[in-house]
Amino acid sequence: MRFITLLAGLSALMAGLSACAPTTSGGLQSAFSPMPAGPGFTPREPSRPELSGYIAEGPGFTAELVFDEAPDGGVEIDTVIDTGAAALLMPRLSMAEPWLADGVQRYEGRLDRHGEIALALEAGPCAIGDIRYGLFAWLEVGGRSYEGCARETGPHVRWTHAIGEFLPAIEACRADSAVSSLAHVRGAGERRVSLAYRENGNEVVRFEYPGNGRFDCTHTDGRVRWRAVSAGEPLLPGEGDPYYLPGRMPAGAEGCYLYERVRDAEGRTLGALAHDACAVTPVG
Repeated sequence: MRFITLLAGLSALMAGLSACAPTTSGGLQSAFSPMPAGPGFTPREPSRPELSGYIAEGPGFTAELVFDEAPDGGVEIDTVIDTGAAALLMPRLSMAEPWLADGVQRYEGRLDRHGEIALALEAGPCAIGDIRYGLFAWLEVGGRSYEGCARETGPHVRWTHAIGEFLPAIEACRADSAVSSLAHVRGAGERRVSLAYRENGNEVVRFEYPGNGRFDCTHTDGRVRWRAVSAGEPLLPGEGDPYYLPGRMPAGAEGCYLYERVRDAEGRTLGALAHDACAVTPVG
Protein backbone atom coordinates (compact mmCIF):
# COMPACT_ATOMS: atom_id res chain seq x y z
CA MET A 1 0.00 0.00 0.00
CA ARG A 2 1.09 3.57 -0.49
CA PHE A 3 3.03 5.13 2.38
CA ILE A 4 0.42 7.89 2.61
CA THR A 5 -1.87 5.48 4.47
CA LEU A 6 0.54 5.46 7.39
CA LEU A 7 0.53 9.21 7.84
CA ALA A 8 -2.57 9.22 10.01
CA GLY A 9 -0.44 7.75 12.79
CA LEU A 10 2.23 10.46 12.64
CA SER A 11 2.27 13.60 14.69
CA ALA A 12 3.08 15.62 11.58
CA LEU A 13 -0.15 14.50 9.98
CA MET A 14 -2.22 15.23 13.02
CA ALA A 15 -0.80 18.74 13.07
CA GLY A 16 -1.66 19.07 9.39
CA LEU A 17 -5.31 18.20 10.00
CA SER A 18 -5.73 21.07 12.41
CA ALA A 19 -3.20 23.67 11.21
CA CYS A 20 -3.17 24.58 7.54
CA ALA A 21 -1.10 27.77 7.50
CA PRO A 22 1.53 27.75 4.75
CA THR A 23 5.03 26.76 5.80
CA THR A 24 8.17 28.48 4.55
CA SER A 25 10.78 26.15 5.99
CA GLY A 26 13.77 25.73 3.69
CA GLY A 27 12.88 28.85 1.70
CA LEU A 28 11.11 26.74 -0.93
CA GLN A 29 9.18 28.45 -3.67
CA SER A 30 5.79 27.14 -4.83
CA ALA A 31 6.20 27.65 -8.58
CA PHE A 32 8.14 25.14 -10.67
CA SER A 33 9.01 24.88 -14.36
CA PRO A 34 9.64 21.71 -16.35
CA MET A 35 13.17 21.68 -17.75
CA PRO A 36 14.25 20.51 -21.23
CA ALA A 37 16.11 17.23 -21.43
CA GLY A 38 19.78 17.41 -22.30
CA PRO A 39 21.49 15.08 -24.76
CA GLY A 40 21.47 11.48 -23.59
CA PHE A 41 19.08 12.06 -20.67
CA THR A 42 18.00 8.70 -19.25
CA PRO A 43 15.49 8.40 -16.38
CA ARG A 44 16.85 6.72 -13.27
CA GLU A 45 15.42 3.33 -12.38
CA PRO A 46 14.35 2.69 -8.76
CA SER A 47 16.96 0.92 -6.64
CA ARG A 48 14.31 -0.81 -4.49
CA PRO A 49 11.23 -1.29 -6.70
CA GLU A 50 9.54 -3.39 -4.04
CA LEU A 51 9.07 -0.30 -1.85
CA SER A 52 7.08 2.89 -2.46
CA GLY A 53 8.93 6.10 -3.11
CA TYR A 54 9.76 8.84 -5.60
CA ILE A 55 12.47 9.63 -8.10
CA ALA A 56 13.02 13.32 -8.82
CA GLU A 57 15.32 14.20 -11.69
CA GLY A 58 16.27 16.91 -14.11
CA PRO A 59 19.28 18.75 -15.52
CA GLY A 60 22.18 18.22 -13.12
CA PHE A 61 20.51 16.09 -10.45
CA THR A 62 18.63 12.98 -9.42
CA ALA A 63 17.11 12.27 -6.02
CA GLU A 64 15.56 9.00 -4.94
CA LEU A 65 13.32 8.69 -1.87
CA VAL A 66 12.41 5.24 -0.55
CA PHE A 67 9.78 4.83 2.19
CA ASP A 68 9.97 1.96 4.62
CA GLU A 69 8.30 1.16 7.92
CA ALA A 70 10.46 1.98 10.93
CA PRO A 71 10.68 -0.35 13.95
CA ASP A 72 8.60 2.11 15.97
CA GLY A 73 5.79 2.03 13.41
CA GLY A 74 6.72 5.32 11.78
CA VAL A 75 8.11 5.91 8.31
CA GLU A 76 11.79 5.97 7.40
CA ILE A 77 12.83 7.91 4.30
CA ASP A 78 16.07 6.70 2.73
CA THR A 79 17.42 9.29 0.31
CA VAL A 80 20.16 9.25 -2.33
CA ILE A 81 21.01 12.50 -4.14
CA ASP A 82 23.35 12.74 -7.13
CA THR A 83 24.38 16.23 -8.29
CA GLY A 84 27.39 15.09 -10.29
CA ALA A 85 29.81 15.51 -7.41
CA ALA A 86 32.41 12.87 -6.56
CA ALA A 87 30.27 11.36 -3.81
CA LEU A 88 26.56 10.67 -3.55
CA LEU A 89 24.66 12.43 -0.78
CA MET A 90 22.60 10.24 1.54
CA PRO A 91 20.76 12.51 3.97
CA ARG A 92 17.98 11.28 6.23
CA LEU A 93 15.04 13.46 5.24
CA SER A 94 11.79 13.91 7.12
CA MET A 95 8.38 15.22 6.17
CA ALA A 96 7.82 18.91 6.80
CA GLU A 97 5.40 19.79 9.56
CA PRO A 98 2.52 20.34 9.17
CA TRP A 99 2.33 17.91 6.26
CA LEU A 100 0.83 19.27 3.00
CA ALA A 101 0.19 22.55 4.78
CA ASP A 102 0.10 24.47 1.49
CA GLY A 103 -0.72 21.54 -0.75
CA VAL A 104 2.91 20.72 -1.56
CA GLN A 105 4.93 17.72 -0.37
CA ARG A 106 8.09 18.89 1.39
CA TYR A 107 10.98 16.84 2.71
CA GLU A 108 13.76 18.39 4.80
CA GLY A 109 17.08 17.49 6.36
CA ARG A 110 20.73 18.52 6.56
CA LEU A 111 24.27 17.26 6.15
CA ASP A 112 27.15 18.80 8.07
CA ARG A 113 29.25 19.56 4.99
CA HIS A 114 26.37 20.72 2.80
CA GLY A 115 23.93 22.42 5.16
CA GLU A 116 20.18 22.39 4.66
CA ILE A 117 18.66 20.02 2.11
CA ALA A 118 15.06 20.31 0.97
CA LEU A 119 12.96 18.64 -1.70
CA ALA A 120 9.49 19.80 -2.76
CA LEU A 121 7.10 17.83 -4.97
CA GLU A 122 3.94 19.25 -6.49
CA ALA A 123 1.43 17.20 -8.46
CA GLY A 124 0.84 18.07 -12.09
CA PRO A 125 1.75 17.35 -15.72
CA CYS A 126 5.52 17.86 -15.73
CA ALA A 127 7.74 16.78 -18.65
CA ILE A 128 11.42 16.47 -19.47
CA GLY A 129 11.66 16.32 -23.23
CA ASP A 130 9.26 13.60 -24.33
CA ILE A 131 9.21 11.94 -20.90
CA ARG A 132 6.08 12.64 -18.85
CA TYR A 133 5.88 12.71 -15.08
CA GLY A 134 3.20 13.16 -12.44
CA LEU A 135 4.96 15.76 -10.28
CA PHE A 136 7.06 18.90 -10.50
CA ALA A 137 10.19 18.86 -8.36
CA TRP A 138 12.49 21.43 -6.78
CA LEU A 139 15.64 20.50 -4.86
CA GLU A 140 17.84 22.71 -2.68
CA VAL A 141 21.26 21.46 -1.51
CA GLY A 142 23.42 23.80 0.50
CA GLY A 143 22.06 26.92 -1.20
CA ARG A 144 22.13 25.48 -4.74
CA SER A 145 18.82 24.93 -6.52
CA TYR A 146 17.72 22.35 -9.08
CA GLU A 147 14.43 22.04 -10.96
CA GLY A 148 12.90 19.05 -12.70
CA CYS A 149 10.15 16.47 -12.47
CA ALA A 150 9.36 13.45 -10.31
CA ARG A 151 7.50 10.17 -10.54
CA GLU A 152 6.25 7.57 -8.10
CA THR A 153 8.01 4.24 -7.76
CA GLY A 154 7.24 0.98 -6.02
CA PRO A 155 4.80 -1.86 -6.53
CA HIS A 156 1.64 0.16 -5.85
CA VAL A 157 1.84 3.34 -7.91
CA ARG A 158 -1.29 5.44 -7.56
CA TRP A 159 -3.48 6.10 -10.58
CA THR A 160 -2.78 9.83 -10.30
CA HIS A 161 0.88 9.38 -11.30
CA ALA A 162 -0.42 9.84 -14.87
CA ILE A 163 -3.10 12.41 -14.13
CA GLY A 164 -1.66 14.85 -16.66
CA GLU A 165 -2.45 12.42 -19.46
CA PHE A 166 -6.08 12.14 -18.32
CA LEU A 167 -6.83 15.83 -17.75
CA PRO A 168 -8.30 16.40 -21.25
CA ALA A 169 -10.63 13.41 -20.77
CA ILE A 170 -11.62 14.60 -17.29
CA GLU A 171 -12.47 18.07 -18.60
CA ALA A 172 -14.41 16.67 -21.56
CA CYS A 173 -16.45 14.50 -19.19
CA ARG A 174 -17.09 17.40 -16.83
CA ALA A 175 -18.33 19.57 -19.68
CA ASP A 176 -20.62 16.85 -20.97
CA SER A 177 -22.06 16.10 -17.54
CA ALA A 178 -23.41 19.64 -17.33
CA VAL A 179 -25.69 19.08 -20.33
CA SER A 180 -26.23 15.31 -20.31
CA SER A 181 -28.57 13.14 -18.28
CA LEU A 182 -26.15 13.47 -15.34
CA ALA A 183 -27.06 17.13 -14.89
CA HIS A 184 -29.86 16.18 -12.49
CA VAL A 185 -27.42 14.81 -9.89
CA ARG A 186 -25.10 17.82 -9.84
CA GLY A 187 -26.67 19.38 -6.78
CA ALA A 188 -26.52 16.30 -4.58
CA GLY A 189 -22.88 16.52 -3.57
CA GLU A 190 -19.63 17.52 -5.17
CA ARG A 191 -18.48 15.17 -7.92
CA ARG A 192 -15.00 13.79 -7.61
CA VAL A 193 -12.84 11.58 -9.79
CA SER A 194 -11.96 8.29 -8.12
CA LEU A 195 -10.03 6.64 -10.97
CA ALA A 196 -8.85 7.08 -14.55
CA TYR A 197 -7.44 4.34 -16.76
CA ARG A 198 -7.16 3.12 -20.35
CA GLU A 199 -9.22 0.26 -21.73
CA ASN A 200 -9.28 -0.96 -25.34
CA GLY A 201 -7.77 2.27 -26.58
CA ASN A 202 -10.28 4.42 -24.69
CA GLU A 203 -9.84 6.62 -21.61
CA VAL A 204 -12.21 5.79 -18.77
CA VAL A 205 -12.82 8.30 -15.99
CA ARG A 206 -14.80 7.15 -12.96
CA PHE A 207 -16.76 9.89 -11.22
CA GLU A 208 -18.30 9.55 -7.78
CA TYR A 209 -21.27 11.67 -6.77
CA PRO A 210 -21.60 11.30 -2.97
CA GLY A 211 -25.10 10.04 -2.27
CA ASN A 212 -25.82 9.39 -5.94
CA GLY A 213 -23.45 6.62 -6.94
CA ARG A 214 -20.62 6.16 -9.40
CA PHE A 215 -20.50 6.77 -13.14
CA ASP A 216 -17.94 5.80 -15.76
CA CYS A 217 -17.25 8.28 -18.55
CA THR A 218 -15.55 6.75 -21.59
CA HIS A 219 -13.66 9.29 -23.69
CA THR A 220 -12.79 8.49 -27.31
CA ASP A 221 -11.62 11.00 -29.93
CA GLY A 222 -13.33 13.89 -28.18
CA ARG A 223 -16.62 12.02 -27.68
CA VAL A 224 -17.93 10.71 -24.36
CA ARG A 225 -20.45 8.15 -23.22
CA TRP A 226 -21.65 7.36 -19.71
CA ARG A 227 -22.34 4.18 -17.79
CA ALA A 228 -23.85 3.94 -14.32
CA VAL A 229 -21.79 1.72 -12.01
CA SER A 230 -24.04 -0.57 -9.98
CA ALA A 231 -23.89 -0.33 -6.20
CA GLY A 232 -22.78 -3.95 -5.96
CA GLU A 233 -19.90 -3.58 -8.39
CA PRO A 234 -16.64 -3.90 -6.41
CA LEU A 235 -14.05 -1.16 -6.30
CA LEU A 236 -11.36 -1.35 -8.93
CA PRO A 237 -7.71 -1.47 -7.79
CA GLY A 238 -6.62 1.99 -6.69
CA GLU A 239 -10.11 3.48 -6.82
CA GLY A 240 -10.39 6.46 -4.50
CA ASP A 241 -6.69 6.44 -3.58
CA PRO A 242 -6.67 9.37 -3.84
CA TYR A 243 -9.68 11.27 -5.15
CA TYR A 244 -9.17 14.12 -7.59
CA LEU A 245 -11.24 17.26 -7.05
CA PRO A 246 -11.17 19.13 -10.36
CA GLY A 247 -11.23 22.90 -10.38
CA ARG A 248 -10.61 23.70 -6.75
CA MET A 249 -8.15 23.46 -3.88
CA PRO A 250 -9.89 23.27 -0.47
CA ALA A 251 -8.80 26.04 1.86
CA GLY A 252 -8.44 23.75 4.86
CA ALA A 253 -9.02 20.25 6.18
CA GLU A 254 -12.40 18.71 5.40
CA GLY A 255 -13.22 15.56 7.32
CA CYS A 256 -10.33 13.11 7.30
CA TYR A 257 -8.76 14.34 4.06
CA LEU A 258 -5.46 16.03 3.38
CA TYR A 259 -5.25 17.94 0.10
CA GLU A 260 -2.39 18.02 -2.36
CA ARG A 261 -2.50 20.77 -4.99
CA VAL A 262 -2.49 19.87 -8.70
CA ARG A 263 -1.10 22.59 -10.98
CA ASP A 264 -0.06 23.11 -14.57
CA ALA A 265 3.32 24.17 -15.93
CA GLU A 266 2.40 27.86 -15.51
CA GLY A 267 1.57 27.39 -11.83
CA ARG A 268 -2.21 27.62 -12.21
CA THR A 269 -4.25 25.44 -9.85
CA LEU A 270 -6.09 22.66 -11.68
CA GLY A 271 -7.58 20.93 -8.65
CA ALA A 272 -6.57 18.88 -5.65
CA LEU A 273 -5.80 15.30 -4.69
CA ALA A 274 -7.74 14.25 -1.59
CA HIS A 275 -5.85 11.71 0.55
CA ASP A 276 -7.84 9.79 3.13
CA ALA A 277 -5.87 10.29 6.33
CA CYS A 278 -8.15 8.03 8.36
CA ALA A 279 -7.45 4.85 6.40
CA VAL A 280 -4.49 3.39 8.26
CA THR A 281 -3.10 0.23 6.68
CA PRO A 282 0.30 -1.44 6.80
CA VAL A 283 3.03 -0.71 4.28
CA GLY A 284 3.62 -3.57 1.88
